[in-house]
Amino acid sequence: MTEDVIAEYSRGLRVPVYDVGPENRLKFGSALRLVQETSEQHLGVMRVGYEKMREKAGLVFFIISTRVRIGRMPLHNEKIVIKTHPRGRGGAQFYRDFRFYGENGELLVDVMQTTVLADAESHKIRRPQALRPFGIYPENVVGPEERMERFSVPAGLPFAGERPVFHSDLDANGHMNNSVYGDVVSDFLPPAVRKTAREIQINYVSETPEGDALKIYAGKSGGKFLMRGENANGVSFTASASGKNGGALFLPDA
Repeated sequence: MTEDVIAEYSRGLRVPVYDVGPENRLKFGSALRLVQETSEQHLGVMRVGYEKMREKAGLVFFIISTRVRIGRMPLHNEKIVIKTHPRGRGGAQFYRDFRFYGENGELLVDVMQTTVLADAESHKIRRPQALRPFGIYPENVVGPEERMERFSVPAGLPFAGERPVFHSDLDANGHMNNSVYGDVVSDFLPPAVRKTAREIQINYVSETPEGDALKIYAGKSGGKFLMRGENANGVSFTASASGKNGGALFLPDA
């Protein structure tokens, strides 16, 4: 396998009608689905796709966090190019970038995602070295200044509602697919925040199975809009929405 194959993967597509919302633009959850599919396509080219890794080594990748910086969401039928490349690792986490470009080369959406390697059955975290037999173990280390920003969601946020977990939300690992959390976050953002947010980060804390219900707590804090989802076992996810590059977001009084 050549270094070029590992270094970057690119795909072109037109935004389909079922992935756009009322403003005729790509929905946030749909953007996360495109990210997930683009990653899987690249892993397939690298011969470490979901089925092969599970069959050969009993391993799967779990997404830990996703940060999306939005210039603008592409329109229905707009031709876009998505490019992805693995950046390296930070501890047990693998860092990967995704960038959505318009036809004129304009950067539309910039995504950073972290994943970990896990046992397919027990879901216990495995060391990155377990990838070495596949010939793609990343030796590059992502510096602390380039890693995903950590944030905390304070207790006491207002209760915003519940989101049941349905069978159609599940993925091949048997729990709510990570991209569906993008739908949940979008659904529970106030309209003013949904319209003006330029950076959204989701941290995936624990799996949520079918039949469970996410209890959503959300509110303003420190210039950002924060959210926490709790399942039967505790915190399932946390999320933040903010202005450009994580800056303060204009939040009107309730």
